Amino acid sequence: MRIKRALATALTVGALTLLTAPVADARVAVPEAPAAVAPAAVAVPDGFLYAWEHPHAGGFHCRWNGPNGNWAGCRDRVSDIWNNGFPGRGEDVKLFRGTSWEGSWVCLHQGHSIPDLGASGLTFFGEGVGQGEPVNDHVGSHLWVDAC
Repeated sequence: MRIKRALATALTVGALTLLTAPVADARVAVPEAPAAVAPAAVAVPDGFLYAWEHPHAGGFHCRWNGPNGNWAGCRDRVSDIWNNGFPGRGEDVKLFRGTSWEGSWVCLHQGHSIPDLGASGLTFFGEGVGQGEPVNDHVGSHLWVDAC
């Protein structure tokens, strides 16, 4: 009998404790521990040169995984470019003003991107047609090279 009475008393006290314990208001935000800042994701090289019609990967785009002597659909209409080629031999891209790898040129190193060629002010250099012209909307061909 003593055990039953002790058990009943304990349960009653426990129930009263539960009923009188403060309850969190569901309308109050409970602060959480700050999340760790994750580093920006870096794209894994896939061996392609990407080119977009508009800045910041906008509009029509082209991509190549080898040299191209005539950009055809993207010729003279590219405002964003990214060299996502593989590191090592032939990792840099030489962009030419003209088709068939002619005219002035500019180099884009492996992993580099120029998301707004117009704002960058980048111009062609080297001998030939196009020297000093803006690269924005003026690329006609490209070659993969070991180094620029």
